[in-house]
Amino acid sequence: MYPKKDIYILSYNIHSGLDKNMFPTLFNTMSFLKSVNSDVICLQEVNESAKSGFQVSSFKEELGMNSYFGANVENFGRNYGLVIYSKYPMKEKNHIYLSSNKEQRGMLHTVINVKGKKVNVINLHLGLDETEQKIQIQEMLDYVNKLKKPYIVCGDFNKPNIKIDETILKDVAKELEKENIITIATGLERIDYIFVSDDIEILEYDVLIESMSDHYPIIAKLRL
Repeated sequence: MYPKKDIYILSYNIHSGLDKNMFPTLFNTMSFLKSVNSDVICLQEVNESAKSGFQVSSFKEELGMNSYFGANVENFGRNYGLVIYSKYPMKEKNHIYLSSNKEQRGMLHTVINVKGKKVNVINLHLGLDETEQKIQIQEMLDYVNKLKKPYIVCGDFNKPNIKIDETILKDVAKELEKENIITIATGLERIDYIFVSDDIEILEYDVLIESMSDHYPIIAKLRL
């Protein structure tokens, strides 16, 4: 039996380092991520190319964390997608494309070693079409159901009021009665989520009101 361990996990759609008015905020985002000092960071809409900037590499160097990047979109010299950073070693890595009718969407899966305990972390970004979202969520659930607990799923779902079987995934914000706090700067909705398996204890959850993207970062303290 491993001793209980508390970790912080942050999820943030950084909008390619631009705020809601398309003003560059990459350096502010970098300073913010360093100041938060989270154990695991899951970013969406991040670039890694000569054309759009080597954001993944820059963050990795500044944060001094292990990383895993997956480009959902690769065209015209542009690599754009998801990244997971972790203070803990990454033992397994997998990039999964989700069924997409328009822009390609996907999810990253890595297994981190937290003081001898293997923890599954999934970072995803869903499409904008409701029918497409339902298919993508089911694909995620089918994937998660094959994993061994514990697991954490977070990211930009682009959809409010998501209902998922709580025996599979617990909605961290809902468990702490904070599901009505918006996560997007251009609307009145919560579309960013952190879900966990039922063997993880949820200690804290917050939406951090930062104006560096069209989304707000969300963070949770979890006991494994």
